[in-house]
Amino acid sequence: MSSRYEELDSLRGLAALIVLIGHYMMIYPSYASYRYDSSSPFIFYLFKETPLRLFFSSGNESVILFFVLSGFVLYLSINNAKFHYPTYLIKRVFRIYLPYLVAIIIAILAKMLLSHNDMPFISNWFSKSWTVSDTPALLLQHLLFIGSYNTDAYNNVIWSLVHEMRISIIFPVLIFLFIRKKFKYSLFWFIFLSFSSTMVLYLFGSNLNITSSLLSFHYITIFLLGAILAKYRHDLFNYTSKMKKTVKIVVLMIAFICFMYEGIIGEVDLLNNYIFRDYVVSCGVCIFMIISISSLKLSSLLRSKALTFLGKISYSLYLYHLISLFSFMYLFYDKLPTGLILMFSFFFSFLLSSLAYVFVEKPCMNLGSYITRRKKPVTEISVNPEPVKRKKIG
Repeated sequence: MSSRYEELDSLRGLAALIVLIGHYMMIYPSYASYRYDSSSPFIFYLFKETPLRLFFSSGNESVILFFVLSGFVLYLSINNAKFHYPTYLIKRVFRIYLPYLVAIIIAILAKMLLSHNDMPFISNWFSKSWTVSDTPALLLQHLLFIGSYNTDAYNNVIWSLVHEMRISIIFPVLIFLFIRKKFKYSLFWFIFLSFSSTMVLYLFGSNLNITSSLLSFHYITIFLLGAILAKYRHDLFNYTSKMKKTVKIVVLMIAFICFMYEGIIGEVDLLNNYIFRDYVVSCGVCIFMIISISSLKLSSLLRSKALTFLGKISYSLYLYHLISLFSFMYLFYDKLPTGLILMFSFFFSFLLSSLAYVFVEKPCMNLGSYITRRKKPVTEISVNPEPVKRKKIG
């Protein structure tokens, strides 16, 4: 298996941070209900339709980055002579599900203890969470992590984890079927599956739940794009590393444009639908990944201690930032200014995520590795003494 690419961990950490910032901005009603053709406050226009969008409004794009990265990493794990499906599956459960389970239990308890009905209106987005009744069916659905259910009830980021876990289970089969030896065949299957999933969503996707299996079909193609990138990574990295500096800058600018595609296109319905947008963003993500490793300066920046640490806690940051946000809003809404609450919640999110990484996430990964560790066969040792050399007679 190839060595770990720390640059990609850092990209994941930056994406988790962007998701956090976007969710914190959703507290403000004018931001949460922003429309490209409406007269919204100028500050929100800057956050939505200018390069500032990269930092303040790229939450959905960051999830696409997570999916491409997952396809890349899973391919490296699966395309290995020592690959063992039960081992792979157990490690994925311990990597994704167990930390999720701890986080969702904490979210449920925090909601039960802190939420109250007299909370004033903040934004429609905020009102989707921590306001529904705690029914046994809803609790069981969250704990079992299966089916289509209200993922906004306690921690609305978990919708992506449902797809992540679902796709991870079948991904080895997908790799075997659709990632072929020759690039043209891999590309053919990617295009075929992308077209098929798009047609299915156009025909049957008008009232889909966010965790629908049809959406998983769409996201499978995003995972496969990451797998194709992983398969041909060496050629791509070598080719890009030989580019001139100016060419790399131009290519990187193209990646930024792809990543901010929604804000650039605005209200052009034909082009700004989530299916087409996901593929444009995925292309930008692939360029980011290639440049981040093949460019010495960018690679060095992404390998800095601060960004690698952010990469380490990225999953926990993704899981816990909304728990922190909702808790602080319910505790201090009528006591402190909203901006100050967001600031305190921001720092607490990092503290909570760091603790969760050390005491939940890392032990779960270690436990998964321990359980799947295969005992090496004991070498047979002969108990017979060395044969005695016979002396010649005569």
